[in-house]
Amino acid sequence: MAPAAFTSLGTNAKELLYGAKTGKFQYEKVLNLSSKTADGVDFSVTAVGKDDKLEMALKAAYAANKYNVVATMGQSGKLAVAVSYKELAPGLNLGIAGTVPDPDSGKLSVDYANTHANLKSLGAPTPPAQGEAATHPRVEGLTVGGEASYDTAKSAVTKWTVGLGYTASDYQAALLYNDKQAATALVAHKVTGDTTIGAEVVRDLAAGTTTFATGVSKQLEGGALTKLKLDNAGIVSVLYEQELKAKTRLAVSGQFSALDLNKPPRFGFGYDIKY
Repeated sequence: MAPAAFTSLGTNAKELLYGAKTGKFQYEKVLNLSSKTADGVDFSVTAVGKDDKLEMALKAAYAANKYNVVATMGQSGKLAVAVSYKELAPGLNLGIAGTVPDPDSGKLSVDYANTHANLKSLGAPTPPAQGEAATHPRVEGLTVGGEASYDTAKSAVTKWTVGLGYTASDYQAALLYNDKQAATALVAHKVTGDTTIGAEVVRDLAAGTTTFATGVSKQLEGGALTKLKLDNAGIVSVLYEQELKAKTRLAVSGQFSALDLNKPPRFGFGYDIKY
């Protein structure tokens, strides 16, 4: 079994505190409609209401045995296309992505994984190039790795992050350190089958400041997901997400300052319909 990718370190805590495909705190009005054609093409239309503006995006995806094609078009009219091919050789995956009509947006990604290491690289016509690597030490569940951006024009590493993570059946922890002298600790613990708690602490060694966020999520008996998050600034975020019926999901988020109740609260919702 290959080690986890470096970017997946601390994923459980990040998804708890910030969300992923589900459980995402959002403070706009989002409507997503998706379907699948008889030929196997997945397509979706997403509309996001921000203040008095409406932004829309179209997305289509098709997957075959070893390759995957994704095309996205937003309000700007630019078409973003990504093509990936799996198992070109054992453990080797390739990807090409770019935006039409921008000729300098093309990117080539190479991923390689075996039982001991997980390597990823990303190259583009314009710098910087990026890469990440992760490996399994002898301790089961422990992953050590890093990622960096290399500017070929400057012949210098412009960004880097190193870290280690440990994953067990009921908890996950990670420690990260980057070029900006920021040390981050992430932990998530599954207390019961339906309740998870987590926290993130970031220490800026250059500025001498510390920030944190902590949260809890609970899956209710009816299938609804609830979340509560508190950060060091006294900002409280809440979320309620429920599948109203098959293939229809509603998420409602709210946020307010516990230290300044005169500050206007924020609200938002997401409505996801598949048909």
